[in-house]
Amino acid sequence: MNFLSDEQFSFLEKNPNISPSELMLNSSKYPNWNMKFIAQQLVGRILAKKKIPTLFETNKLYYPHRISMEQCSSEKTAMFKANILDVDSSGIDLTGGFGVDTYYISKQVKSIVYCEQNEDLSAIVNFNFSQLNRENIQFYLGDGLNYLQNCTPVDWIYIDPSRRKDKIKVYDLSDCIPNIFDHLKLIFRKSPVLLLKTSPLLDIKKTLSDLSTVKRVFVISVDNDCKEVLYLLNKNYEGEPSISCHNFKSIQEEIFNFTFSNEKECISHYSSPKKYLYEPNASILKAGAFKMIGKHFGLHKIHPNSHLYTSDKYINRFPGRSFLVQEIVSPNSKSIPSNLGGKANLKCRNFPIKIDFLRKKLNINDGGEYYIFATTLNCDKPRLILCKKALC
Repeated sequence: MNFLSDEQFSFLEKNPNISPSELMLNSSKYPNWNMKFIAQQLVGRILAKKKIPTLFETNKLYYPHRISMEQCSSEKTAMFKANILDVDSSGIDLTGGFGVDTYYISKQVKSIVYCEQNEDLSAIVNFNFSQLNRENIQFYLGDGLNYLQNCTPVDWIYIDPSRRKDKIKVYDLSDCIPNIFDHLKLIFRKSPVLLLKTSPLLDIKKTLSDLSTVKRVFVISVDNDCKEVLYLLNKNYEGEPSISCHNFKSIQEEIFNFTFSNEKECISHYSSPKKYLYEPNASILKAGAFKMIGKHFGLHKIHPNSHLYTSDKYINRFPGRSFLVQEIVSPNSKSIPSNLGGKANLKCRNFPIKIDFLRKKLNINDGGEYYIFATTLNCDKPRLILCKKALC
């Protein structure tokens, strides 16, 4: 593993905005420096500042190749995983990667084993954990499944299968590495609990039909961007899994819980847009709580497939965005009020025209204080709902 001198660390800290290409172009000024590795650190620091800010603030940590940084969990999602697991417990992270999940889980539990096949990546993480004074982490260099074959039973196992196969992105669990279905028997011989991280692109209902003994599903978003879906499997669980939707915002966390049987039995009520319009957050939409969210907050849907909700009463702490309806117009440029100044935040929800084409048709640039929802109403007519964010 390459190590940086104090001078090189100081250079990175003093030049946070230098681009990797600019760094490489000036490599002749520093003939004895490994500029490729320093550029790797520069890219890693840029990504870490937003994704894992607490670790970014720690001096003299090393960062792996960009792909490992892009694949690692964010600080908020890693902390969430740590709180799922019991405090006085021990477990294994079978696919350690850059170790963000391992690090935050280690702060919550009794002990954890970090498994990683990539020698350089494992060395970086080992060094970082020593800098961070993590003493309850054991390292295993190699395939985590090999470690699992010979280890003593533990309280839980965490796995985040690689979604790259032969350098191509994959999403289906059977295509990920390792293939979780091939190893469930081994996993449950060694632990009664499995926490599985998957891509948010996977269909939750299909995944539940492929897996058994799932006790809970966690759909996790950060600032309304769905990041991952977690499946908590219990070896002996036979009931229906609960679905827990979480959206982490800067000052609060939005939570909504339901089951698919609740959703199936629920009856929606419909209405044309009233005074307020509501758009559920990304986790709720991903999970498919399309009827339960309306029932829980006493809202009407504007169409079975639009997934926008309305009421005459303002709903405080609705898990999503709330808007004050200004006007409902036909989808043409002549209907757009002049006071918008040619700017609005355009959103298409169950609308027959794609957003880029519609923006050109309406001659609207993105931005401003107004929002336009291009959608279909319960009368099956396409309409534009002009709104402002509700400030109640």
